[in-house]
Amino acid sequence: MVDGLRAEPALDIDRPEPATLESAVRGFEMLARYHRLDVRGLDRIPEGPAVLVGNHNGGLNPVDGLFLVHYYRQLGYDQPIYILAHDILFKHPRMAAVLRSVGIVPARRQTARAVLDAGHKLLVFPGGDIETLRPYRDRGKVVLAGRRGFARLSLEHDVPVVPLVSAGSHETFIVLSQGRRIAKALRLHRWARLHSLPIMLAAPWGVLAGPTCALPYLPLPAKVTVQIGHAIEAEETPCIDRLYTRVEATMQDMLDELYAERMLPIVG
Repeated sequence: MVDGLRAEPALDIDRPEPATLESAVRGFEMLARYHRLDVRGLDRIPEGPAVLVGNHNGGLNPVDGLFLVHYYRQLGYDQPIYILAHDILFKHPRMAAVLRSVGIVPARRQTARAVLDAGHKLLVFPGGDIETLRPYRDRGKVVLAGRRGFARLSLEHDVPVVPLVSAGSHETFIVLSQGRRIAKALRLHRWARLHSLPIMLAAPWGVLAGPTCALPYLPLPAKVTVQIGHAIEAEETPCIDRLYTRVEATMQDMLDELYAERMLPIVG
C-alpha cells in the first residue's frame, strides 16, 4: 500500500450513465438543502482530467460530496467526477454496484491511474478516517495525514490538483475522542485500514463508541460552505513533497477564511 492507495489490480472503470447521476443528484438535493449548502468557485474546476483534493469530514455523513449536486446541476453530466472511497464500503456486492454506478470506486492506486488515463476527474480525501474522525475541537484543521498519493498522481499524469475545502461539515456530529492509540494497539490499520476508534455524540443515539459509531445517525443541521480553489498545475511544483506541502497549506488558508466568516457552530 502506498500513500493510502492499495497497490492492487485496477477495477474496470465504467462511465456513469447521465440518468443514474441525475437520479443520485435528485436524491441528495434534500440533504444539500438541509445543510443550506453554499458552493463557491465551481468555475475553477478545469476541463479534462484533474485530481480534486478535499478535506474529509462528518464521519458516515456523505456531506463532503454534496458540492457535486451543484457541480452536475450547473455543468451537466458529461464530465463525471470519480471518487475514491474506503474498501469497506464495497464488501457487499449490491452496495458496491450502486457505488460504482455513480463513479465511487475503491481507493486503489491502479484504479486512480485508470481514471486519469481515461481523461476523467478524480476526487480524493487523503486524510481518510484520520481526518474525518478528528476531534470536534479540530474541525477547523486540514489533516492530510502525510499521504502524498495525490501529488504523485498529479506529477505522473501531468494533471492539475484542485484544492477544495468545506466548513461546517464537521459540525454535523461531535467527536469527543478519536481513539487513535486504542486503534493502533488493536492493529486496526493492518486488518481494516482504520486508524481511529472514536467516542462521539450523534443523534438519536447519544454517545457512540468504537464499532457502534458505524450506526447510521441523523446529522446535525449545520450550514455547509464549500470553497473550490484555483488549480495548481503539476509543472508549477514538480516535486512530490513540495506539491503536497503547497496543497495542504493552500487548503488550510482556504478553510481559515471560511471559518472566519462563521458566527456560531452549526448555525454558520
